[in-house]
Amino acid sequence: MIVGERFVRSGFYFLLPLLIFLILTTLLPLMYVVIMSFFRNYLPEKNISFIFLNNFVTIFKDQEFIKSILQTLKYVFSCTILHLSLALCLAVYFDKHKGIKGTISYSMRGILIIPWLLSWTVAASIFQLILNPTGLINGYLKTLGLIAEPIPWLGSIQYAMVWIIIITVWKAFPFFFMLVYAAFMTVPNELYESAEIDGASNITKFWRITFPMISQTVMTLTMLDIIWLLRQYEIIALTTGGGPLGLTTTLTIKIYRTAFEKFKFGLASSQGVVVLIIASMISFIYIRLYVRREEVI
Repeated sequence: MIVGERFVRSGFYFLLPLLIFLILTTLLPLMYVVIMSFFRNYLPEKNISFIFLNNFVTIFKDQEFIKSILQTLKYVFSCTILHLSLALCLAVYFDKHKGIKGTISYSMRGILIIPWLLSWTVAASIFQLILNPTGLINGYLKTLGLIAEPIPWLGSIQYAMVWIIIITVWKAFPFFFMLVYAAFMTVPNELYESAEIDGASNITKFWRITFPMISQTVMTLTMLDIIWLLRQYEIIALTTGGGPLGLTTTLTIKIYRTAFEKFKFGLASSQGVVVLIIASMISFIYIRLYVRREEVI
């Protein structure tokens, strides 16, 4: 009994530095943001006053904030669907072409994962060079005679959000592909062989065998992707800056502008709490689905 208590105490001492780090870098800042959301904290004013829920009333009366929520939902939904769709398609392709082995297979997967290895700053810089009015795409289109004048892709009302989504998907989908493909590798071949004996088609095998076996991975990746995209800031700030006309202004861009351009830290904190609530709701849904799935199993 004494040995067990010493073992537990030793484990706690090993975890203590990590716990302190998490408290200082995550828990305390989170608590501070939640507390400040109930205060009027405008930098030019010396006094900070308690106003309870007035910040939340103010932000939900702000049409720009409502618009940023809608833009965020559009961005998150589009990127999540495309991330997982591309990951599944590529995983199916590599799974069906297992005969491609050795250097060729490793080279193909190595090329696919390159975008994920780049930083968001590098990815944004690459696409700025490609998409600016004198960039690569406009040059080719003009050479082919498809356009008369260069198109400012990242400054266009029609194309800005589309390109933000394309850049995000290009940058991040290799991560999802590698994890989905790893999940594919865990599916026993015996299940496919039994299905083939029963005359099942490839589509039937995917939906009745493969997808149920990898559904937990897909569900986890979906939740992680949504949360990551909710807090995505770099790629938008470095390309469009939230423009044109606020059509690519997501919640993170809106919070940054409220805090560091308007210096309204109380309002920015309340906007951050809204993001926290949305992320918490998604996490709660995921946990409920996971628990229900475990109960069924």
